[in-house]
Parts: sequence; C-alpha cells; structure tokens
Amino acid sequence: MAYPRSLVLAAFVLPIMLAAQSRLDAVVETKRFHEPGKGELVDVNTSILGSTVIWAMDDRGFVQAQVDALITLERDGKIIDFRKARVASPERADTLQGDFIYQERFLLQPGSYAITIELHDANLADTAKTYVQTPLVIPARSWDATLSDIMFTLPDRAGQPMHPYPGTYFPKEVDKLAAYCEAYGTQERFGKEGQFLAVTQVENYETGQVAGNFRHVQRSKADTVVPLGVEFGIGKLPSGNYLLAVELRDRQDSLVQRRTQFFQRNNPISYDPARMLAGELGPNFTDAFTEVDTLAEHLSSMRPIADELERKMIDDQVKNKNLEVMRQVMYTFWYNRSPGSPEAAWEKYLQAVKYVNRQFGCRNMRGYQSDQGYVYLRYGAPNTVVNRSNETGVVPYMIWHYYRAGRYNDRRFVFYQPERSTTCWTLLTSDMPGELNDSHWLDRIVSGAADAGAARNEVLDNYNNPH
Repeated sequence: MAYPRSLVLAAFVLPIMLAAQSRLDAVVETKRFHEPGKGELVDVNTSILGSTVIWAMDDRGFVQAQVDALITLERDGKIIDFRKARVASPERADTLQGDFIYQERFLLQPGSYAITIELHDANLADTAKTYVQTPLVIPARSWDATLSDIMFTLPDRAGQPMHPYPGTYFPKEVDKLAAYCEAYGTQERFGKEGQFLAVTQVENYETGQVAGNFRHVQRSKADTVVPLGVEFGIGKLPSGNYLLAVELRDRQDSLVQRRTQFFQRNNPISYDPARMLAGELGPNFTDAFTEVDTLAEHLSSMRPIADELERKMIDDQVKNKNLEVMRQVMYTFWYNRSPGSPEAAWEKYLQAVKYVNRQFGCRNMRGYQSDQGYVYLRYGAPNTVVNRSNETGVVPYMIWHYYRAGRYNDRRFVFYQPERSTTCWTLLTSDMPGELNDSHWLDRIVSGAADAGAARNEVLDNYNNPH
C-alpha cells in the first residue's frame, strides 16, 4: 500500500468560528488489510474534530491545533503494543477549522483485541483527556478469495501517496468519492494469473439497488495481493444513505466474495420551482405530458418510493397544478435515480404502478395509495404470501414474506382487515426498520377468538414459518 506508516493530513474544512470550542472529540475507525506471510495489518485512523480543539498562533504567524495522542492495544487484558505522538494539524492562515487524521498501523495475528486512544489538547494548560475505546476482532484468514476492509481515501493526486478520508460522511462540498481495498487468495481460487472481475458500485442503503451509473467493472489477474481502487464523481449523487460494495466475480459472473462500506451523502436536490418554471433542466421525456390531471396522477403514484422532501414537492405541485413545474419535478425525480436513462426508469416503474392498481385498488382508493400497493412498489413482490382472508374465529390477515427487502434479509409485512365489509387491507406491523411496527399486532388478530391460545400459536407459526 502506497501511504506512509504514520501520517497527519487535513480533511475538508467547514467554516466554524474560532471561539466555538468544546471538549476535544474524535472519531476512530479501524481498517484491516493482510500482509502475506506475516499477518494482518490494521490501520487505526483517528479523525480529530477540528471544531473541538484550540487553534493557537505559531511562530510563523499561522494558526494550528496540536494534540497529544496515545494508542494502546490490549489482548487478554495485557498491553501488547502502544504508539505515542504529538499530532499537529496543517497550518492555516484563515479561521476555517478542519478535521485532521492521525494514523498508526499494527501488524497483528488473528484474535480479539481492545484499542484505547487517549487524546489531550496540547494547546490547553489543563490535563483533561479524551478517551475513545473500540474493540477489534481479526478472524482467521480463509484460503479462498477474500477482500480487505474498504477504506475511503482522498481523491488521487498525481505523485502523492494515498491518504485515508476521515469518516463516512460526504457533504455537498465533496464532489468525489474514492476508495481502496485489496483482494487476497485469488490465485488459490482462480489459478495463477487467472482472470476475474472486480465490481465496485454505489448502492442505495434502503433498497439495495445500484444508484444511477455508479458502477465500475475492473478485469483483473490473480496475484498474491490485488489492489483495487476506484473513484466516482458524486457531484450529482443525491442526499441519502448508501453502501459502497466491492464484489469479486468469476468469468461466468458468479459472485465469489462481497464487502460493503456504509456512507452518507448530504447533497440536497434542488427543487426550485422558479428554476423549473424557467425550464433550466431542458427538454426531456416529460414534455410529452400535456394534461395536468394525467401528470398529477403520475406524480402521486411516485409517492411510495419518494423521500420526505420529494413527497412534499409532489404534494405541493399536485395541488398547485403548474404543468411546467410538475414536468420538471417528475424529470428531476427520475434523473436522480437513473441519470443515464430516466425515461426507461419511469416506464419500468409505471408498469409496476399499473399492476398494483389492478391488484390492490379498493373502495375509492387506487392501488398505489393502498398499504399493499405501497409495500409492493417500495420493496417489490413478496417471495411468499400467507393468505388467511377467509379464516374463521380471527380477524382476516395476510403475511408477506421477503427473502430480501432493501438491504435487509428475512422481512415480513402483516396486513389485516379490521372491517370485514371492506376489501382494503391495512398494514398492521412489519419488522422492516422505518415501517409501522405494532407490538400488539397478534392481539389485534386473535381478539375475540374462542380458543385464543390455539389461534395465537397458529398465527405465530404462519408468521415464523411462512410458506
């Protein structure tokens, strides 16, 4: 790996007044790599938050922060290694206070460890210290192809060593996402100089789908260590939670190994009605929509997969009925999801909307407005369905089971009909984070059952073992 054993670097900077000081704070992360024939290389990256330290004037007339750092590594209650350093931030001539990183590397064997980082602001006269502790588990290495941890890095600069990027938060000011990891055991899996694919992609954290065109395929040859680096321009990546996924695939495109790293993007989408009215987004596929009511219907159908800001924009424009702004909102929505083919993404979604309207519409409610339609559009078709619509003695219920829903495995949605006279199904509970969860859902289904104990057991069996 091409960066030095111990380093300090500046991160992106944010405008914070010098007077806004607080107790020294830091974020610590560990990244595991492998040194063939020696052991595991563990990088301990300590990101010192610039807004929590004192910036003092130095002899050259610049302001600088200095922190005394002590890293201790314990195993079975005994200290097996430690590092001590005076960490100085880059000098600054302005009032911007940037975070800065202190990095140390340890060569370790498989096992369980405890890492303690002790920090003291060297520009303060007191002895107050900050302690950060984190566990570290190093599993025994497999003889099959494996991947190291994924480390975010600062964008590549010609002739400069690679530096880690602090944390997993990418604000609007950062327009590039760079990352590095390594593949091991590829010769054992693919043969000497055997060919394989390394796929790196940005995935939506909630849905697991690839975000736009953020996918890179690298053809590689097996070796003792295969370095894998990638850089994406994220200037147009919308705000949200994402995973950076690295996959090793064989020549038949079968998945061999996969590693992910969470990150968060803060890049608010501009839904400025004034700009949209001016047509700044240019000609696009929504120009074909000339009827306000039709376009309002299309916008409303997009609510199940929209985020909070997008839902507000949709609701406002459906109410205002400004045709030009409605078209631009729709185009922006689909461009953010599929910059390369927004029209194709819309057409695919429209087919799903037509399906749920046929299957789940009830009373005066269109399918996409129903709870079942919402779940179907957001998470797709369930893998198994337990339908007890004609059950006697209990409230009619239905259980949708997903092998995978978004980024989660083995998830369930329970619907019921509290009013038997209606064909509408209401979402009662789900184990999907962020969705409705009712701890008393079972009571609502078996309430009034003649043999409540047997009824509860049967419903629970259907819930736990859907088929």
